Amino acid sequence: MRQGLLRRLLRATALLVALPALAGPPSGEYQIKAAYLLNFARYVEWPAGRLPAGAPLRICLLGRDPFGGALEGLEGRQVQGREVRVRQADSLEQAADCHLVFISGSEERRMGLILRGLSERAVLTVSDIDGFVEAGGGIGLVIEEQRVRFDINQGPLMRDNLRASSQLLRLGRQVLGAERGGR
Repeated sequence: MRQGLLRRLLRATALLVALPALAGPPSGEYQIKAAYLLNFARYVEWPAGRLPAGAPLRICLLGRDPFGGALEGLEGRQVQGREVRVRQADSLEQAADCHLVFISGSEERRMGLILRGLSERAVLTVSDIDGFVEAGGGIGLVIEEQRVRFDINQGPLMRDNLRASSQLLRLGRQVLGAERGGR
């Protein structure tokens, strides 16, 4: 009797320990983050040579997908009169063909290499990796008081001739590298 109870207790404990790992990230958080990506694309302008009239706007994911399908909901949406295309970038070269790249937490160790590789290519980089904007990323998503917020690093945007609207800059929790008023 005692052994049976002990076995059931061990199984229940193992199940409770495994549940957070099986559940993955909360889908609501990444649905909100996907919506942020679409809105960033609405309030950032790319150079005409990088995003010609009528061309689709490519939003890419580099690394493991934490979105659980939420990015697929962006496919075909309209941004600045352009159709949004969403894809997984399996390499830095593929990411360089995108307009907005979300760098997944799985790429944290390669973050510096990735940011250098996308530098001066007019790619808006976004991530929720801690310290992303301080490391030279464009927009960092953060959780503050159980809400998704974002920080902006104007340096990489200006270097790549990306123009963040003054509305976007005002909404940022923290804006590094330039005045909040935009250009």
